[in-house]
Amino acid sequence: MRRDLLRLFENAAAGGSVVRLDAAGFRLLQVNDEALMREILLDKGRVYRKASLMRRLGAVTGEGLLINDGEVWKRHRRLANPALAAGSLPRYVPAMREAMAQTVARWRGGEAAAPLDLVAELSRTTLTSLLDSIFGIRGEAGMLNDRVAQVSGVIHALLDELVRQGSALAAPPLSWPTPANLRFRRRIAEVNAILDDIIAKRREDLADTDAPADLLGQWLQQRRRNPEHFSAVEMRDELMTMLIAGHHSLAIALAWALYHVALDADLQAEVSAEAATAPELPQSLEDLADLPLARGVLLEALRLYPQPPILLREAVAEHGLGGYHIRAGDQLVLSIPALHRDPAHWPQPERFDAGRFAGFNTDGMMQGHHLGFGGGPRSCIGRRFALLEGVLVLVEALRVFRLRPAAANAERVPPRFAGMLVPAAPLLVRAVPR
Repeated sequence: MRRDLLRLFENAAAGGSVVRLDAAGFRLLQVNDEALMREILLDKGRVYRKASLMRRLGAVTGEGLLINDGEVWKRHRRLANPALAAGSLPRYVPAMREAMAQTVARWRGGEAAAPLDLVAELSRTTLTSLLDSIFGIRGEAGMLNDRVAQVSGVIHALLDELVRQGSALAAPPLSWPTPANLRFRRRIAEVNAILDDIIAKRREDLADTDAPADLLGQWLQQRRRNPEHFSAVEMRDELMTMLIAGHHSLAIALAWALYHVALDADLQAEVSAEAATAPELPQSLEDLADLPLARGVLLEALRLYPQPPILLREAVAEHGLGGYHIRAGDQLVLSIPALHRDPAHWPQPERFDAGRFAGFNTDGMMQGHHLGFGGGPRSCIGRRFALLEGVLVLVEALRVFRLRPAAANAERVPPRFAGMLVPAAPLLVRAVPR
């Protein structure tokens, strides 16, 4: 578990519907069967909650949607839903377009011989977009707010530490004053202080008559009108969750998508032609119907490299699951790669095939054997935002540039588990203006 968690999950996926991976006092069960996953995620009997192993992430996110449960989750989801509903997405498109315009300018101005690290580049793109659309922070072209850029770096370090602790299982609780835990807690306090400052400044700048386009501004206005809306602490917890999910994971998925396009000249020509014939960049989810192959590239990247690759649940009561006896306290690991690489659902599952998704219903992805945004009532609240921004970024990148692997004999880079499925080596490409 310390050396290679991804290999452990892959090996267990070949072991049957449910495989025991007990360690350090945990009864850990990996679930590889689609029907059982569906039963767990829909959970009409409410016998599952977010797993103890996942609740360690609460040290970073607080009581955000990513880890909370029960009535707290229901309230947060109800309050957060309107700002991320499909009809609200067009207000965020200008921020997405501006972030991509800065990326295009940066790539045009780069040295032709210098390869681009796709994860680093697209992390910058998604962070720029998020600062504007979610936080209402817009800096000068090409520049990021220094303090919030620092948050991104700290988040990555925190996630690495959480993965390390999760894989160790027996790591000391974060409440223990070990040197590593003290450093970890200092970083969390640093991030929370930055987010608190952002919320306070946005509140000061916001007039009662404003109709803000950014999500934080909308929440602050709603709080003024309704004291039962998110408090400042709750806003901070949800904004931290969005920094992780809306910035870090989307950037990695986009990097994998553009990397595969760079490796496949025929696919790149088809997506570029589709992008060139589209009247403009997408403004809403309805516009994605005109870009089926670009949308398929993103969905295929999420199939092969789901972010995250596992979902964690904990049984809160003794019960039966598909003929298996589940005890209260059992930790269940739902293996998304086991489903996404099942040849019964995905012919030639190791092949990157963006054409699989013609007519695919992104509002019913679990029914389509795709858990790229989770499944059931707890599926990712930002999935529509991510789909729209992801396709917009792909279309603009391939409309303006030809992408080539940095090395002529480039081999496919494998993934590794670091909370998300990140590349084991940098995904390096060259972007040549068309």
